[in-house]
Amino acid sequence: MPLRSSHLCPPGGLQSIQHFFVRPPLQHLGLELAVCWVLERLLEADSYPTALLQDLTRLHPRLRLSETVLQQALVFLVEAGAISSYSQRCPSRGRPRRMLHLLDGQREEALALMPPWRHWLQENATPITAGSHAPSPGLHPAAHAAAGRWAGVFPAGCQ
Repeated sequence: MPLRSSHLCPPGGLQSIQHFFVRPPLQHLGLELAVCWVLERLLEADSYPTALLQDLTRLHPRLRLSETVLQQALVFLVEAGAISSYSQRCPSRGRPRRMLHLLDGQREEALALMPPWRHWLQENATPITAGSHAPSPGLHPAAHAAAGRWAGVFPAGCQ
């Protein structure tokens, strides 16, 4: 039986698939990877939520983190007893900024997550080059059962 479903064909044909590999879509981090990103930044210095989002875009241009998932990651880390927050007055702002702080007792556990996090970054956040066999970006295990090693990654717009 021939395939007749037009919704299976990319709108631009094979050229659109080539474009996908030349300019892969953005990857949106899920909860697990968002937690690792927050911990990485807080291992370096206290930060605030907006800076975490901006730093991700600046340091990893293909990755994005929604405010919703970031807040879920922060709640997770607070409930786990890994981070605390405090208010910091900024002369350029009318209201205090909510600063995030990694608790000293959690530093070792946070450091233990950095090798797998950096390994994931190396395999998934670098541009696909000709001849590489990098995994398709944006996979999430709920949508693709075989993609379990890319936990925490959602396709754009699916968080």
